[in-house]
Amino acid sequence: MKRPTRELGFSLIELMVALAIGSVLLLALATLFINTSSARAEIDKSSRQIESGRYAMQVLSDDIRHAGYYGPLINAPTNVGGLTALPDPCSTTATNIQNSAFLPLQGYDGAASSGALGLSCIASAAGYKPNTGVLVVRRIDTSISTAANAPTASYFNIQASGCAGDPAPYVLNTDAAGPYTLHSNGAPGCTPITSAPLATLSPYYTRIYFVSTCSGSDCSAAGADTVPTLKRIDVHPGSTTITPIVDGIENVQFDYGIDTTAAPGDGVPDVYTNTSAHTATTPQNIGEWQNVMTVRVYLLARNLEPSSGFAETKTYPLGPVSVSPTDSYRRHAYNELVRLNNPSGRRE
Repeated sequence: MKRPTRELGFSLIELMVALAIGSVLLLALATLFINTSSARAEIDKSSRQIESGRYAMQVLSDDIRHAGYYGPLINAPTNVGGLTALPDPCSTTATNIQNSAFLPLQGYDGAASSGALGLSCIASAAGYKPNTGVLVVRRIDTSISTAANAPTASYFNIQASGCAGDPAPYVLNTDAAGPYTLHSNGAPGCTPITSAPLATLSPYYTRIYFVSTCSGSDCSAAGADTVPTLKRIDVHPGSTTITPIVDGIENVQFDYGIDTTAAPGDGVPDVYTNTSAHTATTPQNIGEWQNVMTVRVYLLARNLEPSSGFAETKTYPLGPVSVSPTDSYRRHAYNELVRLNNPSGRRE
């Protein structure tokens, strides 16, 4: 009979070698997973930042292109109030809205604080970010579906005449005041004027764009975040409303192209602000603001979360200013030249 063979297992040395190899492989896989996750997180943050920057630029450029749009009103409003200084864009009274309608666009240089900026509707709750530009756009709604036979509630409204027999070319007033009695040149026509149908009305916008230090509605409240956000103030009869547009927008600046050709002008900018031909960073009087035909928008978008191990060292030229952040947020700068189609088109 054969003697039974003794079963043999791993020696202690072999077991330790196997554990060491397994640990190395596990560490390598864990490192690969962590690096992949980190890279994916950075890509996601960059994608959101790029999307935010492009969307903010689209919102601003679309509104600038439509500045001075008054629908069926052939000739733009004139300076009926005889203003010699920029009107207060924060005013909610009908008279001030009527007197400022001739100015489709106005802007402000960055200031050290909201108080120094001098705009009452950009108070502490708005969280104005120091040294960023402010832009005001005036126009009516561009959607045909909003034109109605009755004024839109809680908005200033405009009614443009289509008949020469009307007492005024347009009426711009609150939703309740009117009187909205102008006519359109629809069937059966403007003669007699009493038989012509009433002209439709459209909501009128005064919009103020600025950069805020938080994404919420009240930056002075306890617990408010510190996410820089592009916001818009909409001016309504008796009130103003602040609307966050897109977060992660850290800075906005503007250069303005001015048509200096003798009246009525040709609709083409001859000089730009912040250049040797016009060293000031904004137009300097009512006449120059009326002759603004283009705006170059500079925008700086920032990631919402810092990047581990990253130190920002770039300087970003943004038209009239340059900024040099020193933190761990990644950024991207944008700029676009935007034409005011309506003021420039009327001069061509």
